[in-house]
Amino acid sequence: MNAYKKEWIDLLLKQNYPGWLIADDRDNIFINIPEDQDLEIAMAEFKKKIRSLTLKIKTKPDKLGFFIGNSKDSRFYELNA
Repeated sequence: MNAYKKEWIDLLLKQNYPGWLIADDRDNIFINIPEDQDLEIAMAEFKKKIRSLTLKIKTKPDKLGFFIGNSKDSRFYELNA
């Protein structure tokens, strides 16, 4: 795992996302949300929050993708360096 992705995972794990499971998935980060959470709302909140979290990352930016979803559906969000 590269340092940039590791820093993102560490930062995301410190956030208060109830029931979210965050893991390394090859070149991306996988975020499993609870089945009862609305994926569209979770995705919108994630995109809003990620803007402020970007300022906390100290490692040199690299392209990184996030899979967010559950067993029903998922979405992909790419953060370009």
